[in-house]
Amino acid sequence: MIRIGIVGLGENGTMHLRGFDRLDGCEIAAVCDTSEERRAFALNLLGGRPQAFSSYKTMFKEADLHAVAVCTPTYTHTPIATAAIDAGLDVLLEKPIAPTLEETDRFILHAMASDRIVQVGLVYRYSNLYRTLARLAENGDFGQVMMAWCQEHRDNFPTQWFFETKKSGGAILDKDCHHFDLFSWCFRSRPVRVAALGGQHVVKGKRVKINCGYAPDPELMIKNPDIADHACVIVEYENGALGNLNLCMYEAEPIEGLKYGIMGTNGAHAQTIRDMVLNAGGGPLGEIAEIPVDYFNDNQGIGHIGCQVQHAEFLDRVRDRRLPFANLLLARESMVISMAAERAIVEKRPVLISEFRNPGIEKLLKRHAEELAAPTPEPLPAPKPKAVKEPSPQEELVNTLLMLVKMIFKPKVKGRFKEFDKDLFPKLADKLNKDKKFLDLARGMTARVAFEGPDGDKAMVEFRDGHVVPVPFKEAHAEVKAAFTAEGWKEMFEGAPVQTLVMQRKIILSGRIAQLRPYTEAMIYVTDVIKKL
Repeated sequence: MIRIGIVGLGENGTMHLRGFDRLDGCEIAAVCDTSEERRAFALNLLGGRPQAFSSYKTMFKEADLHAVAVCTPTYTHTPIATAAIDAGLDVLLEKPIAPTLEETDRFILHAMASDRIVQVGLVYRYSNLYRTLARLAENGDFGQVMMAWCQEHRDNFPTQWFFETKKSGGAILDKDCHHFDLFSWCFRSRPVRVAALGGQHVVKGKRVKINCGYAPDPELMIKNPDIADHACVIVEYENGALGNLNLCMYEAEPIEGLKYGIMGTNGAHAQTIRDMVLNAGGGPLGEIAEIPVDYFNDNQGIGHIGCQVQHAEFLDRVRDRRLPFANLLLARESMVISMAAERAIVEKRPVLISEFRNPGIEKLLKRHAEELAAPTPEPLPAPKPKAVKEPSPQEELVNTLLMLVKMIFKPKVKGRFKEFDKDLFPKLADKLNKDKKFLDLARGMTARVAFEGPDGDKAMVEFRDGHVVPVPFKEAHAEVKAAFTAEGWKEMFEGAPVQTLVMQRKIILSGRIAQLRPYTEAMIYVTDVIKKL
């Protein structure tokens, strides 16, 4: 039984907590966060089983652990992970490794000189979607992949520290190390040069109101942001391949989401959309068609695609002591591309990857060359097509539930307080089920949610592959229930953050609440529909 500790109980930490709690062969033995509220929330989720600590040093000293997940802000990563390694623990470390390359390299050399496993949270490497795409590329379906592109147009970060380069390393490092890793993964070549333009269009000045759909405090004023809010980046590889990234961090709701594509020398091409659809065609592949992918089982509704395979394979590496698929050396390469882009913007020149060379890292790359060149693991089997698609209820819902609750109940009528009205649900369902955009955004979403108003009125909806169906209220059939106190209902209309009301138990959520980001756009879109009801 592998005993795991979780350090940091924010969004990612809670995802890791839920994920490991579902797996056989491990148990969450300890949790750690400086926030008493977050510790209490975690203990409540786990029925009070683990030990709780406010200090990671105390946890490493007193708790009986084999491994730890480090899910704290970037600037705290390496001190905590180093302490874990020195305490004899294996580590699942969120990306990026650190805000600077000097700190990153010190940590890598220390970690890889030890006998500890360190896996980095490049979660796309564990997703069915991108493993399917990578294996198609490795099998030669595209000839040789020589061009790749990524478009991420989204809102900005949720909390203050992300906007401080010294703490986060910058927007390109934090957001796009994922996407540069996708480039390298499909090209199977090493980067040599980076050109980039970017800067601050909108998120600049002494105080800027936050624009983030999942910010804990939606009224937060960001102080002195010094990170880029947009960038255009070109990456050149040793084999001549080119990757092109376009980032915008000030798009407003509804959010367009991530798009990623590759082009092969035989004219075949592929594109992913919002981490939910994989289309491929052209050249020998013929007509463009959707490639079947299981978008659920690699995450099971608890968080980002790939997160649950990530947890399972981390446990495998703890047992077999092999180099993780998302390892420190690959994570460093994606970070170096990001840092080269940041430098290219500041210094207004193309930047050579050789400027970031470290002899110690080069030795490790040679030592582990065979493992780094290993084929992509098989994704979980694609779903078999059915004549009638039956909904399969999820055990857990979504972080988006918080958004859904807010969107359904937030509207006001002529500026007046709106009473709980269960008749709103059939009207909303009728509108959404005729709305092609919503159905496209919500495709695949299956869940049952029960709502209870302050006066005891109850309503229930079921999402069936994105379609909204009001159903008779049966509390036992709901995966998640949201009950509102009179105080919580009132304060929500006054603009109080839903997450704060949940923490204060003014909105009481029961069942298993989880993060399911792919449907955030669908929930955002509901807002516009409700306004027209």
